[in-house]
Amino acid sequence: MLAEDEQGCVGSSMSEQNEMSNFIELQTGLTVGLFSRADMEHMDTKSPLPSNKDYIHLNHFIQGHFSATVKDKNLNCDSGYINMGFSDGEMFHVEDSDDFCNLEIMVRPEVLHSLAGEELTGINFDKEMEFFIRQGRSSQQMNSALSRIISLMTQQLKHPLLLHSAILEYLYWHLNTLKTTVSKEFLSTREKRQLVVAKDCLLSDLSCAPTIAELAKTVGVNQCKLKKGFKELFGTSVYACFQEERMKRAMELLKHHNVTETAVALGYSNISHFSTAFRKQYGVLPNNARRELMYDFKFNQYELGINS
Repeated sequence: MLAEDEQGCVGSSMSEQNEMSNFIELQTGLTVGLFSRADMEHMDTKSPLPSNKDYIHLNHFIQGHFSATVKDKNLNCDSGYINMGFSDGEMFHVEDSDDFCNLEIMVRPEVLHSLAGEELTGINFDKEMEFFIRQGRSSQQMNSALSRIISLMTQQLKHPLLLHSAILEYLYWHLNTLKTTVSKEFLSTREKRQLVVAKDCLLSDLSCAPTIAELAKTVGVNQCKLKKGFKELFGTSVYACFQEERMKRAMELLKHHNVTETAVALGYSNISHFSTAFRKQYGVLPNNARRELMYDFKFNQYELGINS
Protein backbone atom coordinates (compact mmCIF):
# COMPACT_ATOMS: atom_id res chain seq x y z
CA MET A 1 0.00 0.00 0.00
CA LEU A 2 2.53 2.43 1.21
CA ALA A 3 5.09 1.15 -1.11
CA GLU A 4 3.03 1.92 -4.03
CA ASP A 5 2.34 5.40 -3.06
CA GLU A 6 5.92 5.80 -2.34
CA GLN A 7 7.03 4.19 -5.43
CA GLY A 8 4.86 6.47 -7.39
CA CYS A 9 6.19 9.44 -5.50
CA VAL A 10 9.71 8.10 -5.48
CA GLY A 11 9.55 7.78 -9.22
CA SER A 12 11.26 11.04 -10.23
CA SER A 13 9.46 14.07 -11.60
CA MET A 14 6.33 14.14 -13.75
CA SER A 15 8.28 15.11 -16.86
CA GLU A 16 10.66 12.19 -16.37
CA GLN A 17 7.78 9.78 -15.82
CA ASN A 18 6.01 10.90 -18.97
CA GLU A 19 9.12 9.93 -20.90
CA MET A 20 8.77 6.33 -19.69
CA SER A 21 6.86 4.18 -22.15
CA ASN A 22 5.06 2.40 -19.32
CA PHE A 23 3.30 5.61 -18.21
CA ILE A 24 0.18 6.69 -20.09
CA GLU A 25 -1.63 10.03 -19.76
CA LEU A 26 -5.34 9.26 -19.99
CA GLN A 27 -6.45 12.86 -19.70
CA THR A 28 -4.94 16.10 -18.51
CA GLY A 29 -4.08 15.57 -14.85
CA LEU A 30 -4.56 11.77 -14.86
CA THR A 31 -1.68 9.42 -15.64
CA VAL A 32 -1.26 5.70 -15.02
CA GLY A 33 1.87 3.58 -15.11
CA LEU A 34 3.46 0.29 -14.16
CA PHE A 35 6.55 1.16 -12.11
CA SER A 36 9.22 -1.42 -11.26
CA ARG A 37 12.68 -1.71 -9.74
CA ALA A 38 14.13 -1.48 -13.24
CA ASP A 39 12.67 2.02 -13.60
CA MET A 40 14.79 3.14 -10.63
CA GLU A 41 18.09 1.84 -11.95
CA HIS A 42 19.00 5.18 -13.50
CA MET A 43 18.38 6.91 -10.16
CA ASP A 44 20.75 7.34 -7.26
CA THR A 45 18.77 5.56 -4.57
CA LYS A 46 21.52 6.29 -2.01
CA SER A 47 20.44 9.92 -1.99
CA PRO A 48 17.03 11.34 -1.03
CA LEU A 49 14.60 11.27 -3.95
CA PRO A 50 12.34 14.22 -4.68
CA SER A 51 8.63 13.64 -5.08
CA ASN A 52 6.11 15.43 -7.23
CA LYS A 53 3.91 17.73 -5.17
CA ASP A 54 1.39 18.50 -7.90
CA TYR A 55 -0.24 15.08 -7.86
CA ILE A 56 -2.00 12.72 -5.50
CA HIS A 57 -0.48 9.27 -5.93
CA LEU A 58 -2.41 6.02 -5.66
CA ASN A 59 -0.42 2.80 -5.65
CA HIS A 60 -1.10 -0.92 -5.79
CA PHE A 61 1.92 -3.04 -4.92
CA ILE A 62 1.76 -6.04 -7.26
CA GLN A 63 4.88 -8.01 -6.32
CA GLY A 64 8.17 -7.85 -4.41
CA HIS A 65 9.05 -5.59 -1.49
CA PHE A 66 9.63 -1.86 -1.14
CA SER A 67 10.80 0.11 1.87
CA ALA A 68 11.38 3.83 2.33
CA THR A 69 10.95 6.69 4.79
CA VAL A 70 9.39 10.08 4.25
CA LYS A 71 8.79 12.76 6.85
CA ASP A 72 9.69 10.29 9.66
CA LYS A 73 7.12 7.79 8.34
CA ASN A 74 8.30 4.27 7.56
CA LEU A 75 6.93 2.67 4.43
CA ASN A 76 7.16 -1.11 4.16
CA CYS A 77 5.22 -2.55 1.28
CA ASP A 78 4.63 -6.07 0.04
CA SER A 79 2.39 -7.65 -2.56
CA GLY A 80 -1.26 -6.73 -2.02
CA TYR A 81 -0.57 -3.42 -0.27
CA ILE A 82 -2.25 -0.25 -1.52
CA ASN A 83 -1.88 3.38 -0.59
CA MET A 84 -2.84 6.91 -1.48
CA GLY A 85 -0.74 9.93 -0.60
CA PHE A 86 0.18 13.52 -1.20
CA SER A 87 3.89 14.16 -0.62
CA ASP A 88 3.78 17.97 -0.61
CA GLY A 89 7.40 18.10 -1.78
CA GLU A 90 8.76 15.84 0.97
CA MET A 91 11.94 13.87 0.18
CA PHE A 92 11.88 10.06 0.02
CA HIS A 93 14.69 7.93 1.38
CA VAL A 94 14.73 4.51 -0.25
CA GLU A 95 15.96 1.83 2.15
CA ASP A 96 15.16 -1.39 0.34
CA SER A 97 13.54 -2.27 -2.96
CA ASP A 98 13.58 -5.85 -4.14
CA ASP A 99 12.21 -6.85 -7.51
CA PHE A 100 8.95 -4.98 -7.00
CA CYS A 101 6.24 -4.00 -9.44
CA ASN A 102 3.70 -1.30 -8.72
CA LEU A 103 0.64 0.16 -10.42
CA GLU A 104 0.71 3.91 -9.94
CA ILE A 105 -2.03 6.40 -10.69
CA MET A 106 -1.09 10.07 -10.57
CA VAL A 107 -4.00 12.49 -10.44
CA ARG A 108 -4.17 16.20 -9.79
CA PRO A 109 -6.30 17.12 -6.76
CA GLU A 110 -8.82 19.06 -8.86
CA VAL A 111 -9.26 16.12 -11.23
CA LEU A 112 -9.73 13.66 -8.37
CA HIS A 113 -12.28 16.03 -6.84
CA SER A 114 -14.25 16.17 -10.09
CA LEU A 115 -14.16 12.38 -10.44
CA ALA A 116 -14.85 11.28 -6.87
CA GLY A 117 -15.60 14.27 -4.65
CA GLU A 118 -14.99 14.51 -0.92
CA GLU A 119 -17.41 11.79 0.15
CA LEU A 120 -15.41 9.00 -1.47
CA THR A 121 -11.90 10.42 -1.11
CA GLY A 122 -12.24 11.73 2.43
CA ILE A 123 -10.21 14.79 1.37
CA ASN A 124 -11.29 18.34 2.13
CA PHE A 125 -10.47 20.02 -1.17
CA ASP A 126 -11.48 23.43 0.16
CA LYS A 127 -8.42 23.45 2.42
CA GLU A 128 -4.82 23.70 1.24
CA MET A 129 -3.46 20.24 0.50
CA GLU A 130 -1.15 18.90 3.20
CA PHE A 131 1.09 15.85 3.41
CA PHE A 132 -0.77 12.58 4.01
CA ILE A 133 -0.42 8.86 3.38
CA ARG A 134 -3.21 6.32 3.76
CA GLN A 135 -2.65 2.62 3.42
CA GLY A 136 -4.63 -0.59 3.26
CA ARG A 137 -4.96 -4.01 1.68
CA SER A 138 -6.37 -4.71 -1.75
CA SER A 139 -9.85 -6.17 -2.13
CA GLN A 140 -11.22 -8.75 -4.54
CA GLN A 141 -12.89 -6.01 -6.60
CA MET A 142 -9.61 -4.12 -6.80
CA ASN A 143 -7.69 -7.22 -7.88
CA SER A 144 -10.20 -7.88 -10.66
CA ALA A 145 -9.93 -4.29 -11.90
CA LEU A 146 -6.14 -4.45 -11.59
CA SER A 147 -6.00 -7.55 -13.82
CA ARG A 148 -7.96 -5.74 -16.54
CA ILE A 149 -5.65 -2.72 -16.33
CA ILE A 150 -2.47 -4.80 -16.59
CA SER A 151 -3.91 -6.71 -19.54
CA LEU A 152 -4.79 -3.48 -21.35
CA MET A 153 -1.45 -1.81 -20.59
CA THR A 154 0.65 -4.75 -21.71
CA GLN A 155 -1.13 -5.19 -25.05
CA GLN A 156 0.86 -4.07 -28.05
CA LEU A 157 -2.14 -2.19 -29.37
CA LYS A 158 -3.42 0.15 -26.67
CA HIS A 159 -7.14 0.93 -26.29
CA PRO A 160 -7.32 4.32 -24.50
CA LEU A 161 -11.09 4.29 -23.92
CA LEU A 162 -11.06 0.80 -22.41
CA LEU A 163 -8.06 1.65 -20.25
CA HIS A 164 -9.66 4.90 -19.10
CA SER A 165 -12.83 3.03 -18.16
CA ALA A 166 -10.86 0.35 -16.29
CA ILE A 167 -8.91 3.02 -14.38
CA LEU A 168 -12.09 4.79 -13.28
CA GLU A 169 -13.53 1.51 -12.00
CA TYR A 170 -10.29 0.76 -10.20
CA LEU A 171 -10.22 4.25 -8.67
CA TYR A 172 -13.63 3.69 -7.14
CA TRP A 173 -12.64 0.43 -5.44
CA HIS A 174 -9.26 1.82 -4.34
CA LEU A 175 -10.82 4.87 -2.70
CA ASN A 176 -13.69 2.89 -1.24
CA THR A 177 -11.28 0.38 0.32
CA LEU A 178 -9.13 3.10 1.86
CA LYS A 179 -12.20 4.96 3.11
CA THR A 180 -13.39 1.83 4.93
CA THR A 181 -9.91 1.16 6.32
CA VAL A 182 -9.47 4.72 7.58
CA SER A 183 -12.93 4.69 9.18
CA LYS A 184 -12.18 1.54 11.15
CA GLU A 185 -8.76 2.81 12.18
CA PHE A 186 -10.43 5.97 13.48
CA LEU A 187 -11.87 3.92 16.34
CA SER A 188 -9.66 3.11 19.31
CA THR A 189 -9.49 -0.42 20.74
CA ARG A 190 -11.55 0.73 23.73
CA GLU A 191 -14.22 2.25 21.49
CA LYS A 192 -14.43 -0.93 19.42
CA ARG A 193 -14.98 -2.97 22.59
CA GLN A 194 -17.71 -0.57 23.70
CA LEU A 195 -19.44 -0.87 20.34
CA VAL A 196 -19.31 -4.68 20.45
CA VAL A 197 -20.96 -4.54 23.88
CA ALA A 198 -23.52 -2.10 22.49
CA LYS A 199 -24.38 -4.54 19.69
CA ASP A 200 -24.77 -7.40 22.19
CA CYS A 201 -27.09 -5.28 24.34
CA LEU A 202 -29.04 -4.17 21.28
CA LEU A 203 -29.74 -7.74 20.18
CA SER A 204 -30.29 -9.24 23.63
CA ASP A 205 -34.07 -8.68 23.41
CA LEU A 206 -35.47 -8.53 19.89
CA SER A 207 -38.95 -7.70 21.16
CA CYS A 208 -37.90 -4.33 22.54
CA ALA A 209 -35.15 -2.17 21.09
CA PRO A 210 -33.40 0.21 23.49
CA THR A 211 -33.26 3.87 22.53
CA ILE A 212 -29.98 5.34 21.29
CA ALA A 213 -29.77 7.33 24.54
CA GLU A 214 -30.24 4.20 26.67
CA LEU A 215 -27.71 2.20 24.68
CA ALA A 216 -25.14 5.01 24.76
CA LYS A 217 -25.51 5.36 28.53
CA THR A 218 -25.17 1.60 29.04
CA VAL A 219 -21.81 1.35 27.25
CA GLY A 220 -20.45 4.76 28.26
CA VAL A 221 -20.24 6.66 24.96
CA ASN A 222 -22.08 9.71 23.69
CA GLN A 223 -24.92 9.22 21.23
CA CYS A 224 -23.08 10.75 18.27
CA LYS A 225 -20.06 8.48 18.77
CA LEU A 226 -22.36 5.46 19.15
CA LYS A 227 -24.21 6.07 15.89
CA LYS A 228 -21.15 7.00 13.85
CA GLY A 229 -18.91 4.33 15.36
CA PHE A 230 -21.55 1.61 14.97
CA LYS A 231 -21.87 2.36 11.25
CA GLU A 232 -18.09 2.44 10.79
CA LEU A 233 -17.43 -0.81 12.66
CA PHE A 234 -20.40 -2.92 11.56
CA GLY A 235 -21.29 -1.28 8.24
CA THR A 236 -24.90 -0.60 9.23
CA SER A 237 -26.90 1.70 11.46
CA VAL A 238 -28.05 0.72 14.95
CA TYR A 239 -31.71 0.49 13.90
CA ALA A 240 -30.95 -1.41 10.65
CA CYS A 241 -28.90 -3.95 12.60
CA PHE A 242 -31.73 -4.49 15.08
CA GLN A 243 -34.34 -4.87 12.34
CA GLU A 244 -32.24 -7.31 10.33
CA GLU A 245 -31.75 -9.60 13.33
CA ARG A 246 -35.38 -9.18 14.31
CA MET A 247 -36.54 -10.37 10.89
CA LYS A 248 -34.10 -13.30 10.95
CA ARG A 249 -35.67 -14.34 14.24
CA ALA A 250 -39.12 -13.87 12.70
CA MET A 251 -38.25 -16.32 9.95
CA GLU A 252 -37.28 -18.91 12.55
CA LEU A 253 -40.44 -18.35 14.59
CA LEU A 254 -42.67 -18.73 11.54
CA LYS A 255 -41.60 -22.35 11.27
CA HIS A 256 -43.56 -23.12 14.45
CA HIS A 257 -45.95 -20.18 14.97
CA ASN A 258 -48.51 -18.30 12.92
CA VAL A 259 -48.00 -14.70 11.80
CA THR A 260 -49.87 -13.13 14.73
CA GLU A 261 -47.99 -15.18 17.33
CA THR A 262 -44.67 -14.34 15.67
CA ALA A 263 -45.46 -10.63 15.55
CA VAL A 264 -46.48 -10.56 19.22
CA ALA A 265 -43.38 -12.51 20.26
CA LEU A 266 -41.24 -9.85 18.58
CA GLY A 267 -43.02 -6.98 20.28
CA TYR A 268 -45.31 -5.83 17.47
CA SER A 269 -48.74 -4.61 18.52
CA ASN A 270 -49.69 -3.88 14.90
CA ILE A 271 -49.58 -6.94 12.60
CA SER A 272 -49.45 -4.79 9.46
CA HIS A 273 -46.31 -3.07 10.71
CA PHE A 274 -44.70 -6.47 11.19
CA SER A 275 -45.77 -7.59 7.71
CA THR A 276 -44.33 -4.44 6.16
CA ALA A 277 -40.99 -4.88 7.94
CA PHE A 278 -40.81 -8.56 6.99
CA ARG A 279 -41.59 -7.85 3.36
CA LYS A 280 -38.94 -5.13 3.25
CA GLN A 281 -36.37 -7.65 4.49
CA TYR A 282 -37.31 -10.70 2.44
CA GLY A 283 -39.49 -9.45 -0.41
CA VAL A 284 -42.48 -11.60 0.60
CA LEU A 285 -45.26 -11.29 3.17
CA PRO A 286 -44.85 -13.39 6.34
CA ASN A 287 -47.95 -15.50 5.66
CA ASN A 288 -46.52 -16.51 2.25
CA ALA A 289 -43.17 -17.24 3.81
CA ARG A 290 -44.84 -19.40 6.45
CA ARG A 291 -46.66 -21.44 3.79
CA GLU A 292 -43.33 -22.10 2.06
CA LEU A 293 -41.68 -23.02 5.35
CA MET A 294 -44.51 -25.41 6.27
CA TYR A 295 -44.41 -27.03 2.84
CA ASP A 296 -40.65 -27.56 3.13
CA PHE A 297 -41.09 -28.97 6.63
CA LYS A 298 -43.78 -31.45 5.56
CA PHE A 299 -41.84 -32.44 2.45
CA ASN A 300 -38.75 -33.15 4.53
CA GLN A 301 -40.79 -35.27 6.91
CA TYR A 302 -42.23 -37.20 3.97
CA GLU A 303 -38.75 -37.78 2.57
CA LEU A 304 -37.62 -39.10 5.95
CA GLY A 305 -40.69 -41.31 6.26
CA ILE A 306 -42.05 -39.41 9.26
CA ASN A 307 -45.83 -39.08 9.54
CA SER A 308 -47.07 -35.98 11.28
